[in-house]
Amino acid sequence: MSRYKKQILLYGNTRNCADIFYFVGASVHDDFFCFTLNGYKCALLSPLEIGRLRRTSKLDRIFDYAQIVKTMPESSSKSYFDVLVWLLKKHKIHSLQVPSYFPIGMFDKFLEAGFHIEYVEGQFFQARTQKKSDELAEIRKANDVASACFDWLENILKASEIRKGGKLFYRGSVLTCEYARQGIEQMAISLGADALDTVVACGNQACDPHEVGSGAIKADSLIVVDIFPRLRKSGYFGDMTRTFLKGSPSEAQAKLVKSVRNAQLLALKKIRAGVNGADVHSTVCKYFSKSGFETKIIKGSWGGFFHSTGHGLGLEVHESPSLSTRDCRLQKGNVITVEPGLYYRGIGGCRIEDNVVVETNGATMLSDFHYNWIID
Repeated sequence: MSRYKKQILLYGNTRNCADIFYFVGASVHDDFFCFTLNGYKCALLSPLEIGRLRRTSKLDRIFDYAQIVKTMPESSSKSYFDVLVWLLKKHKIHSLQVPSYFPIGMFDKFLEAGFHIEYVEGQFFQARTQKKSDELAEIRKANDVASACFDWLENILKASEIRKGGKLFYRGSVLTCEYARQGIEQMAISLGADALDTVVACGNQACDPHEVGSGAIKADSLIVVDIFPRLRKSGYFGDMTRTFLKGSPSEAQAKLVKSVRNAQLLALKKIRAGVNGADVHSTVCKYFSKSGFETKIIKGSWGGFFHSTGHGLGLEVHESPSLSTRDCRLQKGNVITVEPGLYYRGIGGCRIEDNVVVETNGATMLSDFHYNWIID
C-alpha cells in the first residue's frame, strides 16, 4: 500500500495526464477522479472499468460509482462529481492538494462544496523525476524500438539508388519522408509502441528541429531522424535522434556532424549527480562557439545551436529536469536526453540524441545505435 502525507486529488485520463498514469499504473481513457483517503491510493470508477483496474492497477482501493449511489440518501444528487463529494465528506476529507493544471471549473466547484483546495506548483509527484529500475527497463525497451526503426531506415537508404536530379529511388519509386515515416510508425506498432510525429527531414527542412519533413529525400543531404516511441503497455517513452546522408558529404557537412558528435561526448562527460544542467548546456554552447559555429539569425531564420541540450524523459517525452539556460541541479535517477544540434540553411541540419540515467559519479547510457552516418 502507498502512503501520502496529504490528501491529493487528480482529474483527467491517462492518455492526457502522465501524473494520473503514474498514480494509477493502468490506462483509463475517460476522465475520472483519483485521490487519496488517509494516504491510500483510490479512484471512483464505473462498473465499465472496475474489474480490469482491480486486476491491473496500482490502486489500493477502487470505489464503485453504481454501488455508492445506492447507499446515498434519495434526495442527494447522483452526478459523478456529487458522488465523489459525498464520498470524501463521509471519510471526513475537507482539504485537498491538486496539481497546477487542475481544471479551473472543477476547482471552483470544490470550493463551492466547502473544500479547501491547495495548488501544488511544479512537479506534482517528485518521485517521477528519479526513475526506479523497472522504469529504466521500460525506457530501454522504448529505445530498443527506436533502434529497430533506425535499422529499418538505414537498410532502406542502403538499398536506394541515386538517380538523375539527386533524388533517391527505392524499388522503382521516389523515396520520400512520408514513406520513411510511415515505415517507422508501422515498425514501432509491430514492436508494441506508437511513434507519432517522427521527424524525417532532409536539407533545409532539417534546419527547423521539429519539422517532421515532407517530399523527396535527396542524395548528399543531411537527413535528421528523430524517433520518440511510447510503449503502449507501460506508457514510457524513448527518444533518439540520428543524422544520415546517402551519397558523399561536403567538407562543411562533415565538419558539422563531427562537431555535433564531439559536443554530445563533452556533455555526456559532465553529467553526474549534483551538476547544474545549465553548466552542461553552457559547455556545449561554448564548444560550438570556439569551433566557429555561431548561433544567430541568418536571413530571417535562426542558425547554429538554438535549443536546449536535453530534457527529462519518462512518462512524458519532455519532462523535468532540463539541460538548458535554467539552473537545474541533476539528481541520481534522473533520466535525460543529450541532444546537441547545429542547423545552417545551405549546409543542412544535424542532431544526435541519446538518453542517460544520472548516477553519483557519471551517467549510464539507456540508448544504443551506432553513429555511422554516411551511407554509400
